[in-house]
Amino acid sequence: MDNFSTQRDSFMKAALESGKTLEALNSKFWGNFSKTQTAFCEGALETAKQWACNFEQHKALPELFDAQSKLAGDYSTRLMATSREITDMFLATREDYKSWFEKGFQFFTTQAEAVMVKPVVVRKAA
Repeated sequence: MDNFSTQRDSFMKAALESGKTLEALNSKFWGNFSKTQTAFCEGALETAKQWACNFEQHKALPELFDAQSKLAGDYSTRLMATSREITDMFLATREDYKSWFEKGFQFFTTQAEAVMVKPVVVRKAA
């Protein structure tokens, strides 16, 4: 019974530790994701303001079209950069989650093998 208590305590401690690690991974990812999205939205709002200001600043259509094309290009560049950054975050986080899962699975397998009942070999009488 003492062995069972020790193994249960060890398992519970590892599960709690694993939960904290998972929480830290989630917090890190969503914090970075939120910062990236916030920066992108701020840039999009600035582009929208500039777009509206272009109507007042440029009276000739060719100048207006040039200014609006430049803004569209800048916005597109910002969108692609943000997409790349988020993709990189997902890839990095995927590796962290994979590592977390493998570590937990290895521990669980070790614990399960330790408490598993081993079959008894019975010899038949001749």
